[in-house]
Amino acid sequence: MKEEKTKSKKKLIYYLVLAVSVLLLIAATVLTVYFVAGDSGSTLEAPPVTDPNEPDEPGGVTPVEPDQPSTGETVRFIAPLDGAVSSEYAAIYNNKVLRWYYRHKALDFVAEEGEDVVAICDGVVEKIYERPQTGNYVVIDHGDNLKSVYRFIEIEKTLRVGDSVKQGTKLGTVAAAYGIEKADGTHLHLEMQKNGKNVNPLDYIDAVLDEK
Repeated sequence: MKEEKTKSKKKLIYYLVLAVSVLLLIAATVLTVYFVAGDSGSTLEAPPVTDPNEPDEPGGVTPVEPDQPSTGETVRFIAPLDGAVSSEYAAIYNNKVLRWYYRHKALDFVAEEGEDVVAICDGVVEKIYERPQTGNYVVIDHGDNLKSVYRFIEIEKTLRVGDSVKQGTKLGTVAAAYGIEKADGTHLHLEMQKNGKNVNPLDYIDAVLDEK
C-alpha cells in the first residue's frame, strides 16, 4: 500500500515538472515572437561609409583625407661646418675623461677653435644650455618632430630661445677643447633627434668621414 502511494507521488511530481517545463517553453516562445514583432520596424545597419572624394553634406562629418605626398620642395640640409667627421654614428666610444665606453649617437666634426657653426636648416631655437662640464649646446627645432643639437660651442651672444633662424645662420663658434669630450681635442658634436630619439645626421646632411 505504501509502495503504491510512493509511486503515485513520484508520478505526480514528474507530471508537475513536465507541465512547468512546457509552460516555460511556451512563455519563452511567446516573448520571442512579441519582441521580434515589436521591433520589426527597426533594422540594425552598419555605419555609413563616407566617400572621401565627395563634398561634405550640411551637418555631416568631415571625412578624414588620406595622406597625400608633399608637393613642396624637398627640405635640404647643409653641414654645420666644413670639417670632416672623426667617427661613425653609434660607434663604440671610449670616453677618456669619464673612463667608460658607450655608443656615441652623434657625429664629431674635426674643426679649429673659433670656426663658425651654422644652422643646418631653418628652425626655431628651442634651448640654449651653457655648462662647462657637459659642454654648451644649442637645440634647433626644425618642425615635424626633427631637432638638431650643436655641442661644445661658444654660443652667439645675441641668440635667444624662441628666435627663428634660417639655414646657414651662425649659432656660435667651435670652442676650445673642454668638458666631457676634452680629450678629443677641438671639435663640434652634432646630434639629430626624430620623435625624441637620436638618428644618424648622415641621413640628412653630406659629410666626409676622416680616414685618419
